[in-house]
Amino acid sequence: MFTIDTYLPTRIIFGCGRLEELKSLELPGKKALICITADRLMHTLGILERVERLLQENGTDYVIYDKVQPNPTKACVEEATALAVQCGCDFTLGLGGGSSIDTAKGCALMLALEGDLWDYAYTGTGGRKEAKKAYPVVTITTTCGTGTECDQYCVITNQDTNEKLDFTSEAIFPTLSIIDPELMCSLPRTLTIYQGFDALFHNAECYVTNGHRNRMLDLYAADGVRTVARYLPYVISVPGDLEARTNMAYAADILGGYSMALDSVTSHHILGQTLGGFYNKFPHGAALIAVAEAYYKKVCSLLPQEFDELGELMGEQRNADKPGYAYVKALMRLLEETGVGELKMSEFGVRKEDFVKIVDMTVNQVGINIDRYKLTEADFMEILEQSWR
Repeated sequence: MFTIDTYLPTRIIFGCGRLEELKSLELPGKKALICITADRLMHTLGILERVERLLQENGTDYVIYDKVQPNPTKACVEEATALAVQCGCDFTLGLGGGSSIDTAKGCALMLALEGDLWDYAYTGTGGRKEAKKAYPVVTITTTCGTGTECDQYCVITNQDTNEKLDFTSEAIFPTLSIIDPELMCSLPRTLTIYQGFDALFHNAECYVTNGHRNRMLDLYAADGVRTVARYLPYVISVPGDLEARTNMAYAADILGGYSMALDSVTSHHILGQTLGGFYNKFPHGAALIAVAEAYYKKVCSLLPQEFDELGELMGEQRNADKPGYAYVKALMRLLEETGVGELKMSEFGVRKEDFVKIVDMTVNQVGINIDRYKLTEADFMEILEQSWR
């Protein structure tokens, strides 16, 4: 028997050209803290200028925090929060990708809560306090990967401890998310690939974790996996195709977000986040790609029904002699089609001598009890060693 549990409170404005509606939408405050990355990409593409104009037409004031880093850091959240307090902001706006949005979410928490951000992390060295309130969050995404536009999570790195941890609170479900695929057409090829696989894994991992308990999650995650497998190769070869971009945004930003809002990912994601915590310039999607083949060869036979179903969603037939392997086969094909089948961890500074610390952080500090199967420290060491290039 299946059940249904669902709580998805974000108002979504989705579709090509819909950024323009920002000028007339009801916003949750009078002055926004806009979080953007330090690479000035939002300036270069003219997107920040458009958002500024639309906010002005809306009668909404703003201040800009433009120092967000990839794998957003606790230090950035603290600095952004101080700016928001100084300038009297009453909501936050994440403009760009997951780093900007997660910084805006972390800032929204700290504007409403007492103490240190890490007091509210619920794994690792976090204080495990419950984050019951936050300032309102608005997101305007220019990428399709994280799903943070529609879920109650943000992921922040503490560079002092090399931890990249999840923060969760219903209070940081965005009040409003604008998802305009036209803003994604200039996304670089490499980032399109990394974020596309992040979206695939969000949906697939939640499908596995769910185990067919929540019918709504099955619907969201299955459609997400199917859509990414179909459109990711095409959007890479024809980056300006709006149909492909629209489908990828739908799979990543809506379905991936909904899936994570209703359940959780697996230890594949924990391992990927740990790698990002140790190596801050290792893009999250790239870290997931680097260990994917070895990870799923290790676990596919442990839940063969779900993994074979995922493979079928991606166009592969199951093989009774290799239970669960249909997903591995489909994944390896997609990795090759998109040119990242031989991605090298060493290119991002990963050192083999750090493997023991990475495994300890993954298994013992953050924890892998979200899995429906059992993996050991030795298993993760083997996954890293097999993934090393």
